[in-house]
Amino acid sequence: MSFYKRINHVFIAVNSIEETAKLYTDVYGMESSVIISSLRLGLRSQKIFTGNAYIELVQPLDQDNAVAKFIRERGEGLYLIAIQVHNLPAAVKALEEKGARVIGKEMAALPDHGAGVFLHPKSTHGALIRLLEE
Repeated sequence: MSFYKRINHVFIAVNSIEETAKLYTDVYGMESSVIISSLRLGLRSQKIFTGNAYIELVQPLDQDNAVAKFIRERGEGLYLIAIQVHNLPAAVKALEEKGARVIGKEMAALPDHGAGVFLHPKSTHGALIRLLEE
């Protein structure tokens, strides 16, 4: 049985949320949330709603975080795919048994599963994948 439910959201790393959100709202006709800043993460973010999933635009506030490094090395673009699963601990166990590199697997053991877990890009052909249970 598959533990995958659906794609929950994707992160797109951008240099300017305002400029990028304008494209999604004015040209593509999508609706957006307010911009949120997280000093702890060093990011600004804004959700673009697409039905049963959303696009989250993420802009680094400083040059020392992973999103800033991603933009420096690869340019703006798809940064992360978040997939909702039925049973996060079981998904982690099954994936590890098949050789997947799981980042933050200790989070799957927490009662609320924390922020989920990540599949290392080296085991997904370059994509950072986040698994979460909702």
